Amino acid sequence: MLKKLVTIGGGKIKGWNFDTKDSDQEIYETENIDKEIVKLSEKENPKLLFIGTASRENPIYFNAIKNIYENLGCIVECLKIINNNEIDKIKEKVLSADIIYIGGGNTRFMLQEWERVNLKEILLEAYNKGIVMSGFSAGTYCWFKYNYELIEGFDLINAIACVHYNEKSEEKKNDFLKVIKNNNMIGIALDNGTALEIIDNKFKLIKSIENANAYIIKLVNGEIEVEKIESEKAYYIN
Repeated sequence: MLKKLVTIGGGKIKGWNFDTKDSDQEIYETENIDKEIVKLSEKENPKLLFIGTASRENPIYFNAIKNIYENLGCIVECLKIINNNEIDKIKEKVLSADIIYIGGGNTRFMLQEWERVNLKEILLEAYNKGIVMSGFSAGTYCWFKYNYELIEGFDLINAIACVHYNEKSEEKKNDFLKVIKNNNMIGIALDNGTALEIIDNKFKLIKSIENANAYIIKLVNGEIEVEKIESEKAYYIN
């Protein structure tokens, strides 16, 4: 059973504005990525389950994702975690999906809520079952060992992640490099409009914005080395 994961670095989503928390957003910067997520399911009408904990389950965000993915042929539902203690029903809903899409927002809040209902274990079971797992921003961070603020994720990918990399100030980027150096770990930086498609122990870059980039950052002989990830080239996870 192939294990499939898509980690999205960010981008504007039609129908959902992260800044104003409303539907006033016409720009759509994740189209190629969204199409690839659906393709990975290998189903004509896959069931997609949206988990919007990080945005405190904002209905406008869910509606935006619902519209996008229904147009791609999906049957879309939402899983609410906040104030939900029905672990058996949560597990049943996750494991019956073809695609899981974890939305962006507050990473720390999201992981705290998930811990209450053992969602980490349920999501990892879904991943091992071959369900397509995908995440945007906070939904990307959870799969890595750490994010750039050293919030601990699932450690499925033994690296430190930084999303929205093209939007980070030079100060924030330097802080990220220091975290990599101090912890002697590999860093993965993703611009908006990029995603990593990870299948088993191999990954490649997907782009929805032509000039967007992603990087592997590591410590070599005490110095930081930055490698641009090439589109469609296969890379292997150590």
